[in-house]
Amino acid sequence: MRLLALSIALLSIAFALPFGASAATISIVSMQYSATHPVPHLHYEGTTEDGDVATLQSMYETFVKCRLSCIGPDGGATAVLTLNGPGGSYYEGLALADFLRANHIATVVERGSTCYSACAFAFLGGSGWSSQEGVGTYVDRMVEPGSIVGFHAPYADEESFTNAINERGAMATQGQTRDSLALMVKELVKWNVDPEVIFRMVGMGPDETYNLVTAEDLYLARVTLPPTPSSGWITDLPSAVREVCLRLLAIDERADPYDMQWRFESDYTPSIGKAEFVGPISGYKLGDRLLDIGNCSATDASMASDGDYEVALYFTPGLDGLNAPSTSFFNRQHGWSSAGVGRDPLKRIFAKGPLNSFFLPLDVNIDALDLPGEADIDANRFNTLLPPLLPTMPADLVVDASTPSSRVSHLGDVFVFERVGSRQLYDSALAQGALGRAYTNDVTTDTGFVREGAFVDTAATFVWFGIPNGESSAVVEAIVVKPNGEAPTDEDLATLRRVQCEADFLGATLNCG
Repeated sequence: MRLLALSIALLSIAFALPFGASAATISIVSMQYSATHPVPHLHYEGTTEDGDVATLQSMYETFVKCRLSCIGPDGGATAVLTLNGPGGSYYEGLALADFLRANHIATVVERGSTCYSACAFAFLGGSGWSSQEGVGTYVDRMVEPGSIVGFHAPYADEESFTNAINERGAMATQGQTRDSLALMVKELVKWNVDPEVIFRMVGMGPDETYNLVTAEDLYLARVTLPPTPSSGWITDLPSAVREVCLRLLAIDERADPYDMQWRFESDYTPSIGKAEFVGPISGYKLGDRLLDIGNCSATDASMASDGDYEVALYFTPGLDGLNAPSTSFFNRQHGWSSAGVGRDPLKRIFAKGPLNSFFLPLDVNIDALDLPGEADIDANRFNTLLPPLLPTMPADLVVDASTPSSRVSHLGDVFVFERVGSRQLYDSALAQGALGRAYTNDVTTDTGFVREGAFVDTAATFVWFGIPNGESSAVVEAIVVKPNGEAPTDEDLATLRRVQCEADFLGATLNCG
């Protein structure tokens, strides 16, 4: 649906450095996934089988050198895992999800990718973390329009099922199936998935999947769009408020949002009431009964904001003439967005950044809406229609893998991660500062920035620099990856220096004089 579709597809054709003995290829792509997730980008490609967790752990421990110390109170992930897979081992998928949550790794299924069955269960483990009181671990799993995440209940193919009956008998085989279904339900509840998803999955045949493609699907699976400005997803604000109200009613009544449409008794009504502390509210009448929900409205003050909307179900007016709020929705462009009630961010709808899918029609494929927010997702990932050329680097670096916008190479124990894109790539890296890093050198000039030092969590030595050039930029991170935490050698340090001083990005270089 977008002009960038071709270039985005090209970005997904090759990934770097497969590790370990597993069916899926698990790799490191770059050290900076996006502006909202400026962390290492790992990729999972292929069938889910035994050994995938061990491979992912090896990749993570080798290359993700900055962990919780790099995350401030505003929250974040230690890495992002993009996924593209047909499924496979159900139990390995669950184990992958547990690993992702334990290590606070966010998950994304990008445009053009599919993630079915066991891959989809692994995807549900996407998480972030914040040291802010009352937050801790929170859900961080995202889909882009034009992707498919597909679920079905665990099953055995006909041949395996027949063999199991012959070997163990019908009752034992049925018992194993019940155990698998019970485990699936337990895990989905743990990952805060709406029970409606379970109902739909259990009714699926072995060749059917419940796919997350509409805004209602994202609501039920507690999945978000990548965080971008809400303005890119809203074409009519009163209609967007109505869509939020459908979700709030569903939360309040533990129902499907689509089944809540009959509750509306009026069109959008300005100044439908007034609430204590927040003032005038505007929205939709739901009823007149005393001590019951009377309307669903947004505060007028938030409607005048740049996307920080506050919507709630309100009781009919009390003796003071004021409407008291019930189930609420808070949308924040920067900070925490939430819907519903409860203190545990793993058990409520809670996200860092806006909950933009709440504003969209329930039953339409999000990609078919072709909204400006899709281009904002590209911008957030520093994508351009034609990626700038990768920098010229020392000739003796061994290239492990590359895409049009990233390259991974090494020389000895020094691994070099290059990323090119829009100017926002440079600005995002520059803004990250020293969180989780101890600098021995930190210099910014008109030609770029250079930061040298070691990671606080792992003591790994690095050189990190960025070079802007017009509307394009390149960011490079070279890390000494030593076995057993050994100190870098003089040869390693010399390689870091050469990478910094010999990098040439479209004729722009750093001043190493």
